[in-house]
Amino acid sequence: MRLILAHVVAGIAAPGDGDSESVTMKGDRNGAERRLEELARDHDLDDTAERRVAVGEPATLLGQIASEEAADVIVVGARMRGWGRRGLESRLAEELEADTPVPVLIAPPRSRRQRTPQAANEEPRR
Repeated sequence: MRLILAHVVAGIAAPGDGDSESVTMKGDRNGAERRLEELARDHDLDDTAERRVAVGEPATLLGQIASEEAADVIVVGARMRGWGRRGLESRLAEELEADTPVPVLIAPPRSRRQRTPQAANEEPRR
């Protein structure tokens, strides 16, 4: 199975190869690339996951990337909605649903703190 990590920076893309992007847009693009590198590293995907970064309208570009890559599914992170945690919220998933025929899976946020590798090997205190 191929895994492609994609991140779209909301903004107006410069025509061509990106040399004419503003300093802010270049910074946003570089930040997105670093975020994907961090995500791949945190999940031991450095050597297996491809990465794509784009600048523009997120739902449209993610749909375009999914089409170009012949994706079987798009996974989108979500936030908890409201104070009472009434459900998941992902405006991007709703927009993707309208922009692409590829099924969209909404991944809920982590509900508990991530354990460090050292803590995972320790026995619980009694």
